[in-house]
Amino acid sequence: MKHFLRPVPIDRAQVERLEAIATRCLDSARVRAEDGTWLFTPAGSGKYSGMYTRDFCYAVEGAGRLIPPEEIAAAIDYLLARRRDDGLMPNRVEPDGRAVYVVNESMPTLDRPPTDNAQFAVKLVDAYVDLTGDRELFLRHENALMDGMETVPLSEDGLVWIDPANPHSGYGFTDTVGKTGEVLFSSLLYWEACMVLAKMCQRAADHDGAHTWFEAAEHTARSLHEFRSDRDGMMRAALVDCRQIDLWGSAYTGVVRAVSKSQTVKIGAWLFDHYEDCFLRGCVRHLPAPERWERMLADYPAGRYQDGGYWATATGWAAMVLDRYDHDTAVMLLEDAIDLLEEQDAPEWISDTEADGLLYVASAANVLGAVKG
Repeated sequence: MKHFLRPVPIDRAQVERLEAIATRCLDSARVRAEDGTWLFTPAGSGKYSGMYTRDFCYAVEGAGRLIPPEEIAAAIDYLLARRRDDGLMPNRVEPDGRAVYVVNESMPTLDRPPTDNAQFAVKLVDAYVDLTGDRELFLRHENALMDGMETVPLSEDGLVWIDPANPHSGYGFTDTVGKTGEVLFSSLLYWEACMVLAKMCQRAADHDGAHTWFEAAEHTARSLHEFRSDRDGMMRAALVDCRQIDLWGSAYTGVVRAVSKSQTVKIGAWLFDHYEDCFLRGCVRHLPAPERWERMLADYPAGRYQDGGYWATATGWAAMVLDRYDHDTAVMLLEDAIDLLEEQDAPEWISDTEADGLLYVASAANVLGAVKG
């Protein structure tokens, strides 16, 4: 299931620049596992070891046409073969075959599984099938994907839940943030993955599976409004700790059409009106400046990484939503991002003074996936 919002039309020359950046990131991020399988790490700079479920999903969703299909299929097989006996999907898999299910084994606050890998595994398989038409891969992994989805911690309302008394990582791109209670981004991913899984089951004539996952999606959809702020129409990151405006989550809510068309336009209008608080050189902050997260699971100085850094990972989503309100501003945001990615070797995040995590695949792939020439 592709993103519901249409990609933003830009000059073909800009798309070609993006493709060149993404190709460079992907080529530098490839590592060969001990069994010969090509894996794709999050960044070509060597900052991260192994292949992360969510990062590889973003690579295939946004830039899959730049990867040989047989390499995608082999990497998916490698990843899903290492799910835990209870169905839990790996957070990452290493070239030596080891699977890691938590964010950071050496930090007590991060030594727990995040709440998004099952959803990304579903989205990854769907992205591959969309790209290739190879439905056999889905049939091979259908039960594993369903078992993985059963491990996602849910509240009675069908929203992803993190206990405030026992905080841990949620969505991996905010895995150092102590969001608790019902959490927005992982809930959006759960709703999206339920819809994706239901449609893949439907195409495979698994009518019972399709019914199960359409019902699960509907149950979650009925409660997503709980994150919406009546005052400004933006979405809150969580309902207990970090009940703050979530720029990434608000944009993504519009992209996957988890809110109405009119609400999507309102989110685009808010981003337009608060542009200087949200964006820097085409990259997006998690929170509007100068806010910091109310609760963290790891300490970072103000303005760095997930507590004030600006990321291109979410730029495409923001641009698609802005495009529903003001096309020229959406194009400006994308062109600024392309300039940055080209000039600064596709950093993971930036601030006024630094750029970190170079040749970061999601920075290029997610922008590429949001545009058309």
